[in-house]
Amino acid sequence: MTTPGVRESCFRLVALGDSITAGVGDTVGPDAVHGPGWAAHLAALLGVDEFTNLATNGARSRDVADTQLDAALALRPRLATVLVGGNDVLRSDFDARFTLADLHRCVGALRQAGADVVLVRLPVIGLFELAPRLVRHVMRRRVAAINAAVDEVAGAVLGPVVGSGASSVGCPETGPTTDRSQGNGPSSSSTPGRVVVVDAVAAIAPAGEKAWHIDRVHPSPAGHRRLAAGVADALADLDPAYATADAALLPAAPDPPSARQRLVWLLRAGLPWCVRRGRDFLPGLLRSVVHDLRAERAFTPGGMVTSLADSGLDPRRRIGRG
Repeated sequence: MTTPGVRESCFRLVALGDSITAGVGDTVGPDAVHGPGWAAHLAALLGVDEFTNLATNGARSRDVADTQLDAALALRPRLATVLVGGNDVLRSDFDARFTLADLHRCVGALRQAGADVVLVRLPVIGLFELAPRLVRHVMRRRVAAINAAVDEVAGAVLGPVVGSGASSVGCPETGPTTDRSQGNGPSSSSTPGRVVVVDAVAAIAPAGEKAWHIDRVHPSPAGHRRLAAGVADALADLDPAYATADAALLPAAPDPPSARQRLVWLLRAGLPWCVRRGRDFLPGLLRSVVHDLRAERAFTPGGMVTSLADSGLDPRRRIGRG
């Protein structure tokens, strides 16, 4: 990390993840120099020299670890953002232990290359908050399992992650600031990057009811901008070298859609998406609901098996990736 007030020769930011980071739900005009999405807005706030968004729609954690990670390392970023798990929780073969392993791999490789890493905790998927109780229960537990994986990976660097706000710390080897003014990467492999954890719900909350896109899955334009601002604040707490620009420089967020626009979107895009995704998701969801019902009958509420059923962390499940 550069000392406060000193700019590196090239400040590269690379974003890894799925459709949230790719910018789904955001709307921008020509004033958005880096394009749509919270990571692009973060790049504007930080005044980076180069920004590359490697996130793709539908990406799961293994796609990030198997494909996006190598591309990110080749770019030698000073800063990388990682937000994964949203597509994993929607799959029948969901197992948070795979996401945990993928996150360890990504964060370890990026830090070893000298990049600071932003990890973002998933919000509850609003679309499923409209579903019956048992469905909500399953989806909340899956999201909680992803966030537990994020916290575990961060905890390997930060110590236990507590609370829903941002957490950050300098590496024991490097202290809170490390001079990297001689280039984008670290001076040696003994100076790994640092980690900051940002909770998406806490960051987006100031946007209120305007925080979410019509699909109730992705942030709205206002939500993307609030998430960018929240991450920028966390980075500034991590190191004063991450000085941010005036938030007023962010591209303006459009007005939220009208009721008619929401209905049109639901008919043209929302329902077809539910049908396509449901072919894979519903069988697993039904199995999860059955597991929960059996667990509730066999164990007291809050018991170990009840809390782990279909979270992807149930020790009774066989580990194996096909």
